[in-house]
Amino acid sequence: MGQNSSRHETVNANRGVSLKMSSMERVEQIFEKFHRFDDGLILSFEYFYIPNEKLAAQMIFYARDHSLDGNVWRKVRVVVRDVEELCMKVRGDQFNSICSGVKLLRFDGVWCVDIDGVYGVDGEPRSLDEVREDGECYVIGGWVEAYEVFE
Repeated sequence: MGQNSSRHETVNANRGVSLKMSSMERVEQIFEKFHRFDDGLILSFEYFYIPNEKLAAQMIFYARDHSLDGNVWRKVRVVVRDVEELCMKVRGDQFNSICSGVKLLRFDGVWCVDIDGVYGVDGEPRSLDEVREDGECYVIGGWVEAYEVFE
């Protein structure tokens, strides 16, 4: 990570769906169909250790599935593995709604999941250093998984 964290790729899930999608394409597709969980809820945020692996973090969101007709809301589980850093600044009276969405970002070979971060004029951070400085809830790690939760 270090000083050279200026390279930034915002993930765009508008590429269409192929029969053989990579795991990151599936994650991007979920972020797209749930409109980055904008106006949804964060139900949980936790970190945990898996034997013989680095730290992992899991977030459960409740959001509208914009790919379906009607007002269909679902739970989505997002897991970040090989966590290098996580931050969650919360107050006891803070509401759990997501106002500006969940960003799936790529910086210098690592993934960053940023919840409700507000950055600069265009709303996108330009570096990990900017996320660290201004972000209040984020996870930086080696890879990301996302799953719809069907109960």
